[in-house]
Amino acid sequence: MFNRAVLILIVLFAFSFNSCRSESKENIETKDEFVEVTELSQNENLNESTDKSPKFEPLVFVPKSITPAKPGNIVDFVWVQNGKEVKFSDYTKGKIVLLNFWGTWCPPCRREIPDLIEVHNEGETKDFVVVGITLERDVVNAETNVKDFAKQKGIKYLNIIDKDQSIARAYGGINAVPTTFIINKQGKIVETLVGARMKQDFIDAINRARK
Repeated sequence: MFNRAVLILIVLFAFSFNSCRSESKENIETKDEFVEVTELSQNENLNESTDKSPKFEPLVFVPKSITPAKPGNIVDFVWVQNGKEVKFSDYTKGKIVLLNFWGTWCPPCRREIPDLIEVHNEGETKDFVVVGITLERDVVNAETNVKDFAKQKGIKYLNIIDKDQSIARAYGGINAVPTTFIINKQGKIVETLVGARMKQDFIDAINRARK
């Protein structure tokens, strides 16, 4: 009995180390101590970068509209890019999608960013695409924070800021970040990865979606 209890505690600790709870701004405002830690992590984001790559304009947008979908299917939304409306279904047509829900405030999310960047770089000429959906706790400064973070880390794949968590709700709710959906070429969710993963985990999931 004792060994079983110890095993359960180890599993719970491992999960908490690899994921962060996704909470609303309203919940956070009642937790002064938690807000202080979150703000420290946010400042850490902006100062920890060692990226020396040339400056670029990251693909960070706020959706203009969202179209709900049946459970297990891709959620469509529209954003404005270079003065034109772009549909997510058109952007990802004919490709496997690695859809990563994350936040700049989340340490496990930040840990897997370099692996996601490598997966994206390798997939630019292949049949899959990486897309980030950011669930920022600092909604007011969300666009600035995400763009600054993307510039510092060299994130060149598309990121959509889900300010009111409409996209998250359309996917049935995101209880922890990072959460990654693997979506096949037919627009069906074929795998869900909860918690931080490594590059090979993402590549293996993408390969499984090809079958």
